[in-house]
Amino acid sequence: MKQWINYFLNIILWIISVILWVTGFPYLCWFLLGLHFVELVVVGWRTGRTFGVPPLVSVIMCMIYGYNWWLPLRKKIKEDTLTDVDFYEGV
Repeated sequence: MKQWINYFLNIILWIISVILWVTGFPYLCWFLLGLHFVELVVVGWRTGRTFGVPPLVSVIMCMIYGYNWWLPLRKKIKEDTLTDVDFYEGV
């Protein structure tokens, strides 16, 4: 549920940035595009490829949702690689 709320808030932020762009203030939209592009290049593409997500879906999801998309995937990848050896059981 938390992830859907983050997605919803992210869409609202994009709508606000487009409205501001139309009214003459394009800087928020430029900032979001630049930030999400950097996230895509640095983290999003590799995370999507590791998780088996098609490249086009990785690009679209990262450009729209940014870290709200790739962070849960990275957490899931880390959870999947844990084994019983990774946990310390003190005596």
